[in-house]
Amino acid sequence: MSELQQTSPLIPSAPTFQPQDTHIALPLLDGYLRREELAKQFGLSPRTIDRWEALRIGPPRVSVGRTILYNVQSVREWLLSRERQVVPVKGHRRLTVQ
Repeated sequence: MSELQQTSPLIPSAPTFQPQDTHIALPLLDGYLRREELAKQFGLSPRTIDRWEALRIGPPRVSVGRTILYNVQSVREWLLSRERQVVPVKGHRRLTVQ
């Protein structure tokens, strides 16, 4: 290997598989998240994502056997659909005591 290849930050080294790697991203699943990954993104518990699914209020999902996957674009659209505009209340009447 040349000295340029050893020290150049422009040439990334190929990722190596380690036996302890239990979750490897496959090109086919690019753009999808597992339930645990989605929960982590939201800062929630995976059980909360399960609860959303049971209540039918969560983002759309894809089931492949026992594996549940979420399309990142669908999750973004779901988030946008839940966005609310806060409108200030004008002319709010105060309760007066006489």
